[in-house]
Amino acid sequence: MAKTGLFFAHCDGDYTDRERDFVEGFLAGIEQIGSVDDEVKKAVLDSVNHTYTLDEVLEETKQLVAGFNDDERTAILAVIDGFIKKVMRVDNKVESAEKKAYVAWKIGVGLM
Repeated sequence: MAKTGLFFAHCDGDYTDRERDFVEGFLAGIEQIGSVDDEVKKAVLDSVNHTYTLDEVLEETKQLVAGFNDDERTAILAVIDGFIKKVMRVDNKVESAEKKAYVAWKIGVGLM
């Protein structure tokens, strides 16, 4: 989810302070949920400094939902979809590049 959020925060070419704060808040929330081992924490924190492609995000989303039944897959994708919408709207504007990437993501994961 963190990588997906970073992709959508960056895909319009303008990673605003509000987007950065939102994504960093999400990452901080992961730590508060429970104990996160150092390797996972490092991987998530390192992801903040990387620009992801739509193909990478699609592949990781597909890997995440692989092995779940249809109902579980739908529920997981609904959560990710809601997260993407929040990231896109956090700066109070949804750019055309974000809309285009969002539609491509939905098609890629089978939601459209």
